[in-house]
Formats: sequence, C-alpha cells, structure tokens
Amino acid sequence: MLREAIRQLEADVLVVAGDLTAAPDLLEATLAALRPAAREAVFVPGNHDLWCREGEPTSRERYEQIVPGRARAAGFHALGAEPPPRLCGHRFVGVTGWFDYTLRNRDLDAQLTPASYEVGRFGVLQWSDKLRVRWPADGAGLLDDVGICDAQVRALEAQIDAIGAEPAIAVTHHLPFAELVTSKGVLPWDFLNGFMGSSRLGDAIRRAPGVRLAICGHTHFRRDERVAHARGPLRALTSPLGYPREYKRGGQTLAERVAERVTLVELA
Repeated sequence: MLREAIRQLEADVLVVAGDLTAAPDLLEATLAALRPAAREAVFVPGNHDLWCREGEPTSRERYEQIVPGRARAAGFHALGAEPPPRLCGHRFVGVTGWFDYTLRNRDLDAQLTPASYEVGRFGVLQWSDKLRVRWPADGAGLLDDVGICDAQVRALEAQIDAIGAEPAIAVTHHLPFAELVTSKGVLPWDFLNGFMGSSRLGDAIRRAPGVRLAICGHTHFRRDERVAHARGPLRALTSPLGYPREYKRGGQTLAERVAERVTLVELA
C-alpha cells in the first residue's frame, strides 16, 4: 500500500527520514520494498534504528557501518555516510541529528531542571534512548546526548561546506527548527519536547546558501512551516506515518493515513 501510494506520485527522489526498526534485516527488507517506488532514494536513520542492547553492536556502529550498509544494499543513498549525492539537480545533505534540549518548552524551565532532561525521566515518562542508545566516544567512555548532537552538527556542517552554494535539500531525523515542535503547554507532555531535536541543526541549515527544503522525521505530527533562512523563507516539512495506535485512535485506516502523510514536494 505504501509503495503504491508513493509510486503513484511519480516522484524523482524518495526521502525516508528514519525510524523503521532496530532489526537490520527488517530495515533492509523494508527499504528494498520501497525502493522501486521512485527513480532515486535517500535515507537517514532515526533514533529507533540505532537502538541496541548489551552485547550487540553499539549505536555508533549501527550509525556508521551497519545501517548505511543495509541502506545501500536496498538501493538507497545513505546520507551522512557518503559524500552528498547530486540527484535531479540537487545535492542531498543529511544526518540523523540528535537532541540537546534546546527545543524544550522554556516556559516550563521552573518546573523542569537540566537534570530532568539528562536523566530522561519525568514522573512515569521515561525517554527510551537513555536505555537503548550507546555511543562510544573516540576515546574512552560514552558520549552523552549533547556530545552526540555536537558530532552530528559538525558532520552536517562539513557536508554543507563541501557543497558550497549548490542547490540542496537537507534531511535530518531529529527536528532542526522550533517551528516544527508540537507543544501543548502542559506537563508531562511538553517534557518530551526536550528530546525532539536541536536548534543547532537549524542554525547549520540556515547558513547553507543553497538549501531550498528541509525534511525531517521523529515527531509524529505533520508540520509544514516556513522558517527564516539567509535566502528567504525556507520550507521545513515533517510528515510521518506514526504508530498504528495513533491514527486508529483518531478513526483513521492505514490507507487514509498513508494518503494524508505521503507528501510530494515539487521544486523547480
């Protein structure tokens, strides 16, 4: 159903912005099933794709080796693990991203301390990446969230520097702009906003003279916004399928959800 919906759009490039599965075999099979739907295809992994357990390959190994290899085997360009490809007249730059709590609801800072985000727990809510992500540093120990985000921002900036002013599309999994965050102004919901992404990803994209579109995943809400950019308003889009329980709760069928969320963007 999903592949056919994409195929009917006759898209030149299929963009998949992560969160398929932590099982490498299933990830490759899913991407391979989608690949015939468009002429070209690009992929960045999401945080769920990088989850691991003790004794398994680390999240960093998954990000740098396992997931890119599986994506390439399925016929996708693995953004962040290869030079930015030039597809249909545009360069594609991308990284997973990460979160550094800069997209949190700052109106709630009196109730949420930095330690709340560092631990990843508020009341009954537990952010699962704290339990399932292990990212070794270049030296000893593991990187924390801010350290992972630092490395991801630097990687994105390096790609942007490499393409200069060429027309480009930026793809991240985590949100790069506050305008894409869905806030409700209440707890415990807005505790989760701290883990949505990083404003520093957006700063890097804003400095890229050729970027014409930013695409991301992670949030389960569809948002289509115009954000400030050096060359004028930039379209920033996230349109995920989300979990079946979410759309079923709203009375949607899978077919209706696919029709609502699969999005065609036309660039001149």
